[in-house]
Amino acid sequence: MSVKCEVIENKDGTHRVQTSVDGRSVSWLTIIDLKMHYGASKLDVGGIAGVYTEREFRGRGYSRRTMNHALEWMCSRGYPLTALFGIHEYYHRYGFATFMGEHRARISLRNLSRVEASDEYQVVLHDEPDYKSEEIARLYEEMNVDRVASRVRAPGSWKGFRKGVAWGHSPRVLVAEEHGKVMGYAVVERWPPPDELPIAEVNALNHSYHVYRSLLKEIYHVMAEDLKTSAVFYVPPDHPIVDVLKTYGCRFESSYPWKGDGMARVLNLKLLLTSIEAELERRSKGVNGAVCIKLPGEAVTLVVDDGSVKVKEGINAVNVVKLGYGEAAQLILGYRNPYELLSTVETHGNVGILAKLFPKRIPYVWQPDRW
Repeated sequence: MSVKCEVIENKDGTHRVQTSVDGRSVSWLTIIDLKMHYGASKLDVGGIAGVYTEREFRGRGYSRRTMNHALEWMCSRGYPLTALFGIHEYYHRYGFATFMGEHRARISLRNLSRVEASDEYQVVLHDEPDYKSEEIARLYEEMNVDRVASRVRAPGSWKGFRKGVAWGHSPRVLVAEEHGKVMGYAVVERWPPPDELPIAEVNALNHSYHVYRSLLKEIYHVMAEDLKTSAVFYVPPDHPIVDVLKTYGCRFESSYPWKGDGMARVLNLKLLLTSIEAELERRSKGVNGAVCIKLPGEAVTLVVDDGSVKVKEGINAVNVVKLGYGEAAQLILGYRNPYELLSTVETHGNVGILAKLFPKRIPYVWQPDRW
């Protein structure tokens, strides 16, 4: 029996990793080249999707071969980080750890009917998911540059919304405009469930509450026409629209999977830290010291001097923290409180500087950008 693992590279930024038995492909996945926001920096990420093994070949280790080959290939190609949206209690075997929570705000039709908004904006629901895509991408970028882990949308090349919450169909786009300029938008599910209207994403220029209320008022009209009893907004808890929804009465829910859903792991720590130097320097004003982050097979030292950050290979400090690949991703992406995380791992010396460099954040990938 001949078993072969290989990577088929495509020009569109996707790469198929497959394991074949006697020439038949039995297990595969796709690596997608992504960019994520990290404040003043941007992260190159290998997104893993479409993991599958033929039913009759399961339980024989082929999925493990495929995943390990994918990780080795990404390491050899200089990917600093990899991330996926996966089933629970499986991918931790490969060093992945949860890096984001799932959040939603629900508001009833009755409560939404109380929203009052001026008529200064023209708010229209468009069937075309690529309606004014360049303007929407530009607005999105302005509002999400500091949202850690949000995907980068290059205005010149982004093609619009390929999905909302559900896979298999594109969404509709509700757009608020003023004299032809896009001021805000909401991504509305095209084929919603019977009783609710999912809103996969919402943003407004400068997070204007006036624009958000105008969007909400029109969402109410869409719900009333389609006989929906509630709207569900898929938004992180610190998003300004939550402030508006709270005013009229809503329920907000967050879930933080133990080992599942949005997961990430570090592939190359030095490359990862080097790629986010600009943001680390912004965070390091008034901070001085050195600390070493040690992963299995790799150690990197950060030397910080009041706005200057140098990334050095090896152990060059007495302050050392030992982390797993997933724990390092959780720390760097700000998913876990740094003090809480550091209290669970092996440390030597004073590693408190890490709390200044990697403060707690709310990393989030918007529903339309998931892979």
